[in-house]
Amino acid sequence: MKITHDFHIHTSLSYCANETATVDNYIEHAKRLGLKKLGFANHFWDENIAIPENNETGYEITGYKYYPQSHLAKLKPELQKVKDAGIQVFYGCEVEYDLPHRGVSITEAVAETFDFILMPNSHTHMTMPTELYHPYEKHVDFMFQAYEDTLKSPVSRYITAMAHPFMAVCAPYDRDLLYGLIPDDRFRRLFDATAKKGIAFEINTADMEGKTPEEIEDGPSFRMFRLAKECGCQFLFGSDAHSNLSHNFYENASIVANLLGLTEKDILEIAR
Repeated sequence: MKITHDFHIHTSLSYCANETATVDNYIEHAKRLGLKKLGFANHFWDENIAIPENNETGYEITGYKYYPQSHLAKLKPELQKVKDAGIQVFYGCEVEYDLPHRGVSITEAVAETFDFILMPNSHTHMTMPTELYHPYEKHVDFMFQAYEDTLKSPVSRYITAMAHPFMAVCAPYDRDLLYGLIPDDRFRRLFDATAKKGIAFEINTADMEGKTPEEIEDGPSFRMFRLAKECGCQFLFGSDAHSNLSHNFYENASIVANLLGLTEKDILEIAR
């Protein structure tokens, strides 16, 4: 099937996106790629939740103090200007794992103001103490903890999808090593719970640049995709775009959908 949505797009309002990451540019990408729905999800930490003061990751998570809800809301007028009837746009955010509170970096009241919310368990470069990088099993356990705490959180009912699950962002080693440490039955228990919660599993194409269909299917993350499908998870696709170049390989979304044998019912309703 052809994937006609992208629900993981950052604009220049995100600290890590560049000046080419604009709504206008992304609309042009959507027209070129035949996309019908775009979900904008800039990084967000709710100002009503204390940011960890003693961050040990080496990443300046405190930068979120400068991105309150009013900052993200600057995007709304731009989205309202989108007149192309063939493309729907959605106002969302990408939140974080709140380690001190074993929760999610957004309150229920604020969560209600977004069309959709992405939650990564794999931003370990931002939220995980550096001593957990070794041995690798500790890194894996931290991601499971973040994922499980999200499912148990009171705001879990507002979480639309788990963003790039277990794709350990900016790991100081080959993150593909981590997938092999996770047995099928451990994944299945987690994905069964995800399906019951009605939270989608995001397939993120940021890790697929330059790969052939055979390389994608033989890659270590593809086993995880298959297991999520077997467990009844629905899917949401995203490019994780941070610049004007990020959609150059988004055709891989449709390739993955076909390799998995996905049909419309396997796609989360908001993206159909």
